[in-house]
Amino acid sequence: MNYIKWFIKLRFLVLKNSLFKDTKVFVRTLSIAIAIITGQIVFINILYKNIFSNIAISDEVVNGILIVFFFVAVIWIYLTSFVQSISTFIRNFYKSPDMNYLITIPVPLNYVFLFKFFEHIISSIKSMLFLFFPFLVALGMWVNAPFAYYISILPLYIMISIIPCAIGVMVAMVGSRIVSVKVFNIATSIITFAINISFAVLFARTQDVSTTYIIKVVELLEKPWVSDIVPITASIRLVYSMVIGEWPAYPALFLLMVSILFITIAFMISKRMFFEGWAKNQLVENQDNKKKSIESDECKEGKRNEIIEWIKTEWKMAIRNNEMIMGSALLFFFYLFAIFTFLYGGLFSNNPLLGVSLLITIASIFNIIAVSILFIPADITKDKSLWKKRYWLLKVMPLEGGKVFNMQCNMFFIPAYVISIVGIIAYSVVNGLSIQLISLSILSMFFILYGSSAIYITGELLSLTDFFENNAFLGNLITLVLPLLYGILSAGSIALFLAKDIVSEIIILSDISVIINLPIVIILSVTTVVAAYLLSKTVFIRVWKRLEI
Repeated sequence: MNYIKWFIKLRFLVLKNSLFKDTKVFVRTLSIAIAIITGQIVFINILYKNIFSNIAISDEVVNGILIVFFFVAVIWIYLTSFVQSISTFIRNFYKSPDMNYLITIPVPLNYVFLFKFFEHIISSIKSMLFLFFPFLVALGMWVNAPFAYYISILPLYIMISIIPCAIGVMVAMVGSRIVSVKVFNIATSIITFAINISFAVLFARTQDVSTTYIIKVVELLEKPWVSDIVPITASIRLVYSMVIGEWPAYPALFLLMVSILFITIAFMISKRMFFEGWAKNQLVENQDNKKKSIESDECKEGKRNEIIEWIKTEWKMAIRNNEMIMGSALLFFFYLFAIFTFLYGGLFSNNPLLGVSLLITIASIFNIIAVSILFIPADITKDKSLWKKRYWLLKVMPLEGGKVFNMQCNMFFIPAYVISIVGIIAYSVVNGLSIQLISLSILSMFFILYGSSAIYITGELLSLTDFFENNAFLGNLITLVLPLLYGILSAGSIALFLAKDIVSEIIILSDISVIINLPIVIILSVTTVVAAYLLSKTVFIRVWKRLEI
């Protein structure tokens, strides 16, 4: 117990210094909090006004619909928590920067595991609650839930996510101990990818689910004791009871007991496996016997272009960055999810050009960022001040800023473009687009995605300047906001023009769609791509000259 109290005090001190150290830090924390709350309020209003308020159902079936909504939400929480626990285990538990300190202090290793487990739950909550909180609040507004429901959303989410997090951590701890790190990362990537694709396919086919299954789910939740003991059904009953103003004592009690049981099992397993797994991940394989004979540097310079050589070297390092594969795959999942939803759900089959434009929009926002994750070593992900050191070799080489810009841009663009056009071609062929339109889509994807790559690398370099290092939140924000705005203006405007009939009842989008036509959309898209590339290159070169490492 003393170890846990010490850990709580340590984390509280770290939190206090990082958020309220002085006036400047306090103002920054307050600004971030206001921005987050504002974003959540906007997202909640969008969900409520554009989705839930348009659901017209009779009072007799409200309870059944609520149960279905909560069933989907709980399954989603379980899947995402389980997958995230497996995919981030090595990075958060074995290769976290503070492990070098925690491993040396006189604290049993199973308690160190317990510390990291609670940190992992908090981290999981911070990353996923941005999606779930607005959804659950908007759902509560739709059914006029009591005030206690909104207060209980965070505690309920924590209670629900503990069990899948514990299961995921145990699976990862045992799996990383049995097999090599490389095999474990590849296996978890494949399993996680399969789970995500399966969920995407099932989600896309929800309209085909028979009402018989929905009735069975409702009947199961109405059975006493059975629905209280099973963690998933207990979670659904807990959330459902809170939204209708009740407090189910038995589901809460059993869920708490099962959560403690899984934490205890994970704690006991960590006594034997956690240190061995940590030590296994610290070993560096001796490569002396695996070196191949290579040409001299002088001979290489005469034969090959230095830009190509640099990109190839970076790609080799990215492929070996097993710890970050899952993070990259999760971002690619947005694009893959859209493809499977469009294909299996038959969305936009009457207007496949709209589907193509939406896929290009999603690719321009997510795919470049997904590729870039592989180029970031896992041990510096939480400390952006160390990102500069990735550029030190380029900085000392006799290369102009324009060449460095081209290197970085092509390094991210080529793999993202290859993956993106595969999805575009698959969707286009299934929906019967002509060769001319497919070729035009591929060409449009080329220019739009290249502009997205230029925007991203410039935003990333800007975030490493002194101003944004002192304002890390703004630095992280520009690397996300700039690609989002670019994707909306370059490809999203085309999608909006093609979706005039679909968005006619959506207030803001319908007003915008009325004033745009084909010439305006083409001019806006081309101007956005050209301006983004030229402006990004100019800013990159200037920042590169002044960057100090």
